[in-house]
Amino acid sequence: MICFIRIQAQEKPEKLWDSILANKDNLEKELGNKGKMLYLSKRYDYNAASLFVHVADTNLLGDFIVNQLVRLEGVTGICVINMMRPIFFPLPEETHEMKRFAITVAAFVPRLAEIYDKISKLNYPQGILITYLAYTCHTYGDCLQFSLLAKTETELKNFISMVIDKIPGILRTTVCELEKNHPFITHEVWQKYASRSPFLENGDERDMIAQFWK
Repeated sequence: MICFIRIQAQEKPEKLWDSILANKDNLEKELGNKGKMLYLSKRYDYNAASLFVHVADTNLLGDFIVNQLVRLEGVTGICVINMMRPIFFPLPEETHEMKRFAITVAAFVPRLAEIYDKISKLNYPQGILITYLAYTCHTYGDCLQFSLLAKTETELKNFISMVIDKIPGILRTTVCELEKNHPFITHEVWQKYASRSPFLENGDERDMIAQFWK
């Protein structure tokens, strides 16, 4: 199971970010050989950090949250959003000059599968890269989330307005620029995720986890 855990700090979110990174070894130890932290991100103007993790079972995720995350300094709330049918896309190794954005989609739900398929198969223009796509259904309205890299916010929003928003069934898109990111896996490991064809199926869970300790 891959999910992102939103860890909220009503005050001093910067201190929370630093605390997560300072406690990286303890967090990894809690996951043991049945889970892996993938990366950490923070959206502009939000008092929360999003930690993406891959775990072999939900009990492990529960222990990880109550034994480690809630004990970090300043934590005031936890929200877990499952990534269902996630697709990870190959990326060039150097993307430092590009801005990262998270886009959530509110959809007319009978067309959700069609929307997912179209976003996954778009021919993205030069200068815009897709990193992942997944069903999330984290509110009654927002059903799907994906992430894009672009050189400028203007370029990204033009693409969303002219292409994504015109996909039949999309009711609303919400774009959040990510203030900062911290990967816990190498570019090579990300490419292994992206090379799975085309989804992480249920039977792949333990195999995907096991690769980190080969």
